[in-house]
Amino acid sequence: MAPAPADTRSAPRAERERGRGDAHVPAAGPLRILVCPHELVTGGSQLIAIDLAARLRERGHVVAVYAPRGPLEERLRERGLTWHPAPRFRGDSLHPAAVARFLRELRAFEPDIVHTYESGPALVAGVAAAALPLRHIESVLSMWVPPHVPDGVPLLVGTVAIARQVAQRSGPVLLMEPPVDTVADAPGDRVAARERLGVDAGAFVVSVVGRLSREHGKARGVIEAIGELDRLGDPAPGARPVLLVAGAGDEEGAVREAAGRARIDVRMLGDVPDPRDVYDAADVAFGMGASALRALAHARPVIVQGEGGFWRLVEPASAAGFLQHGFFGAGAAGQGLGALVAALAADPDRRRDLGGYGRMLVAERFSAARAVDRLEDLYMSEAAVPAARRPREALRALVRYGRLRAALAAPAAQRAWRRTRGRDV
Repeated sequence: MAPAPADTRSAPRAERERGRGDAHVPAAGPLRILVCPHELVTGGSQLIAIDLAARLRERGHVVAVYAPRGPLEERLRERGLTWHPAPRFRGDSLHPAAVARFLRELRAFEPDIVHTYESGPALVAGVAAAALPLRHIESVLSMWVPPHVPDGVPLLVGTVAIARQVAQRSGPVLLMEPPVDTVADAPGDRVAARERLGVDAGAFVVSVVGRLSREHGKARGVIEAIGELDRLGDPAPGARPVLLVAGAGDEEGAVREAAGRARIDVRMLGDVPDPRDVYDAADVAFGMGASALRALAHARPVIVQGEGGFWRLVEPASAAGFLQHGFFGAGAAGQGLGALVAALAADPDRRRDLGGYGRMLVAERFSAARAVDRLEDLYMSEAAVPAARRPREALRALVRYGRLRAALAAPAAQRAWRRTRGRDV
């Protein structure tokens, strides 16, 4: 199929009859798809949204991305995607202006499918569906599904365990494990990557790519890693340790403070829209979720970071658990990061074997080409039925959102209320 027109607002709609807000069924042919990631800062969910959107555009669909400003704007341009600026989405606050702006976007672009990523855009789209007919698909690739995510539309989640947790929703729940472009994310030249990053060829490099945020203890884990690697010192004889940290977020300042106190060389790279050199430069990588998968695709041994001091090596003995629950964990279990890095530094053959194993695992299980086939089938299936207004679902989502706000504002009172009602937020 030929690429979609670049000006998606004025693209012709061959063989379609459409009025503003019609609950029509589109004729066979390319779909108009509005993709709504929650932000354009480097992170697994955002990169997945952009990659899948670009692949759908390459198949001839008319695709636009509606998202707040951020460093990934350049990546949108590189992938040939049209970007429509959005106000900031927040999962813990809902602004009437954001809903009004979204309704204007819907009336201007008139999508056949709206695909939101994470809870902020999902809630805005759910509320908008009270006013306009909408075919809405949600992806929540975080480690939990917030209660205010609208429950009457298809939901894509990233792990088997999460799919089971939300199986009682009124809408369908589908498993879409985080896809990885194993062509773009493939083992590269370590020496060349280090040269581009200004890292000595003989250093022992540990890399992490991800959001430096409070969510899931991401920034806290990086701070913990800095401390453990600092105490470890030189992990291999004659190899100066270097920690590469690529990412930004609401706790970036705290990570920078920890880096400034460290004796080891910690390189704070900021937000890196294309972090492939950061993965390729590594002897060992750590991270969670989609970032861990991308590191595995680069054939690097990976230590999965979780909450509460969780660190675990990806190896055949741990793979089944990660495939079930996601590349994440909670609570200290087994060795800490420093001990795992020290063992890997002392055994280059094991590093090579684990790198090869991780690459094979990702190629066989997390192919982006297979994911886009499934997603396109889902879009076509949803587009075959009329769009609908969903005022009751919007109201339910707002009520649950209100409870969440109450829980955030007064957690003790909310816990007491939940005990009297015998139900969750």
